[in-house]
Amino acid sequence: MENSVSNLKSHSVMLVSESDAIARVVADVFPADEDNKVSAKATSFQALNGAAFQLASDHDVVIFEIDPVDADEVQAVEDVLSCCDDGTLFIALTQNDLSITKARELRRIGVDDVLPLSIDGEELKAALSEKINARKVAHPLALGGANALGKVIPIAKSRGGVGASTVAANLACALVGGRGSFFRKSAKSRVALLDFDLQFGNSNVFLDLEDNGGFLQLIESDEKPDDHFLSSILQQHTLGVDVLCAPAPMVPLQSMRPDLVEDILDLLQRRYDYIVVDLPCAILEWVEPIFKRATQLALVSDTTVPCVRQARRLIDIYREANMALPVEIVVNRERNKLIRPSHVREAEKVLETKLKHWLPDNPKVARNSVDLGRPVVEMKPQSDLGKALTKLAAAVTADVQPVAIKKT
Repeated sequence: MENSVSNLKSHSVMLVSESDAIARVVADVFPADEDNKVSAKATSFQALNGAAFQLASDHDVVIFEIDPVDADEVQAVEDVLSCCDDGTLFIALTQNDLSITKARELRRIGVDDVLPLSIDGEELKAALSEKINARKVAHPLALGGANALGKVIPIAKSRGGVGASTVAANLACALVGGRGSFFRKSAKSRVALLDFDLQFGNSNVFLDLEDNGGFLQLIESDEKPDDHFLSSILQQHTLGVDVLCAPAPMVPLQSMRPDLVEDILDLLQRRYDYIVVDLPCAILEWVEPIFKRATQLALVSDTTVPCVRQARRLIDIYREANMALPVEIVVNRERNKLIRPSHVREAEKVLETKLKHWLPDNPKVARNSVDLGRPVVEMKPQSDLGKALTKLAAAVTADVQPVAIKKT
């Protein structure tokens, strides 16, 4: 997947490394003729002593070589990170065979990314471009003004395998809008996709992304997450969606905590216009904060009797957390018919709502989308399934007002 590198201009860069080879790579990535300024320090953070903080604060990007086994050097970096604000990007370069544990430790203290010393110029450009793009969304929402909170849209399922992850990934991509979207042509929205289906989540597969270990680190940490760390573990898709991938290792569903969910949403609602949450097929204590904040719920189902009955039960449970929660039933792999069959009319009675959202069964397009890791709304937007998913995005967000931040 290619990243735009057009944003690597007009930056002030600090390099802390004794390697001439690394200095040449960084100089190539940030050429002086594109209004970049690179200051190289052939030393370490520990050797810089008290000057390290001021030097780092004076730059947009700090790239440094580090041996994670050197506890004193790690502490020196942590001391600088604890004082610097979130405006400076910190990139660590270390040995190629670095263990996951050591990499997580560097991420824990606030390092934005950990890259191998063998990285070449093009790879460094791509990694830096992704991080810089992610930082661009870390500002107050334009939607509804500075006092607006992003809309939380959970995606639930009446049974496993009903296609909720397909809906979540495509809905998130369609919500970005911009050129090519019939319901939002002028400006793109800031959208985050959270794959909270901890054990069977595969939203990343639909977007050709790999788990970077960040979510697992977030779950295992006892510390309250901050905006800096959350920004570092979100992965930006080329369509503009920032994704928190489900952990690759199998983790217990109860490993998530309500307070952690609250903390994540507190941070993201101030940065994004929409937060799409792919939920597990289970009733858990930690989903309650999601529904308390939700502005819409998309419940993916089919019209079989077991699924309709389960959908009814789920709606009742979810509304215990939010009585006024608007619920949109998404009927997947079925076409809407002009004359409603009796089982559809009966389903509408049970669910106490009209079934308005239908996603046609198009196995060829759906299969190609998964195999290629490209969402349907981007790969086949003019297909019947692509049009239905885009229409769903327009309908789900219509008539939903921004949520105001309460003044205390």
